[in-house]
Amino acid sequence: MAIAWKALPVWEKLDKIERRLDEMKPLVAEALAEVRMARQGRNLPQYLDQKLSGLESDLENALRRLRNRVESTRQVIPKAEVERERNAVPQVELQLSD
Repeated sequence: MAIAWKALPVWEKLDKIERRLDEMKPLVAEALAEVRMARQGRNLPQYLDQKLSGLESDLENALRRLRNRVESTRQVIPKAEVERERNAVPQVELQLSD
């Protein structure tokens, strides 16, 4: 059964999002390194270390959570429809002159 929306463009956008997440890995790693260095400061108050610890945890888990969200989105897209759209021959409309 065909769906009323195009599945392939959504699938392709999810591919692009995954590529962007891959591009983010080095930036997240740099941010993690900065947070870890900040936590090594002398006489750092516990309340500040707790905030930095939470930031570190959020950074460690951010890309994983985003990838999980992309995957859960993919799971609700009918794969058969994606394949059908991939394999479809573009329909050319003929314009008849009067």
